[in-house]
Amino acid sequence: MNTRNGWAWTFYLGVLLAAILAAWLGAGFWAAAHASGHPDRLAEIRQRGVLVVGVKKDVPLWGQFDPRSGRIVGLEPDLAANLAERMGVRLELVPLLTAERLPAIEERRVDLILATLSDTPERRQRLTLVLPHYYASGVNVLARKSAGFREWTDLRNRRICGRRGAFYNRAITVSSGLDVVALYDNRLSIASLREGRCEGLLYDDTNIVAMLQEPAWSRDFEMPLPTLFTTPWSIGLHRDDAGSALADLVSQAVVDWHRAGLIADLERRWGIPVSAYTARMQSLWRQRSDQGWYCGPRVTPATPSECL
Repeated sequence: MNTRNGWAWTFYLGVLLAAILAAWLGAGFWAAAHASGHPDRLAEIRQRGVLVVGVKKDVPLWGQFDPRSGRIVGLEPDLAANLAERMGVRLELVPLLTAERLPAIEERRVDLILATLSDTPERRQRLTLVLPHYYASGVNVLARKSAGFREWTDLRNRRICGRRGAFYNRAITVSSGLDVVALYDNRLSIASLREGRCEGLLYDDTNIVAMLQEPAWSRDFEMPLPTLFTTPWSIGLHRDDAGSALADLVSQAVVDWHRAGLIADLERRWGIPVSAYTARMQSLWRQRSDQGWYCGPRVTPATPSECL
């Protein structure tokens, strides 16, 4: 990573950590949120008998349309099914594109979003992002091997396709000087790369790794650059649901996923290499000390930051 990229990432990471710290400093006001008259969303969900979850519909292995079954399938729909089972209700999935995720939860069209949502300071201003995080990814480029890219500076002024609404579009433009063509749908971005209208695809590194497992991609394409802006993913709730029973249930579910190794199991099921992040979080939440669980039985303001 060159000096300019390093400074950009250092600044971004500082802002993100400050936002997370501010969120936990406000944890003492969660009880006040309950007392302020916000409806009990968890009770509403159980009364209606359906949990409505927004998931991606265009990210292979994570959330995609299966033409054989006519359903949305992937690792995140499987996690959503686990949440519905915990609540004792039926699951309804709402397929979303990247740019549709935040409006869907803000307009209460879904109860929560479980859709490759990176935790950023801007999103914390608009949503309740549940801790602990359940996954993490960074940004990288899928490019033809013949392009010979080896450094981010090689992409300066190159036409690189991406997704509208991805948080890293502007940061990458500023730090690396590439020309991001932000398209509305992942399928459009991927098609543009295949057809040679873009010289690369700006995408989450986890998704590129999954794509490169297919011979149709690995034959001519590669992920040649170091990953930038590695950022954890959160389950998103409505801003008014901070400190609610729904937030508590979702948080405890993520703790249980890490401790039970569910996410690693689902990665293997979907043919996704078990990520270093998954392995680290599983190890942390399983770690015991003389006083009990190192990370604690659940998330509290006293939970060690590395467990979040």
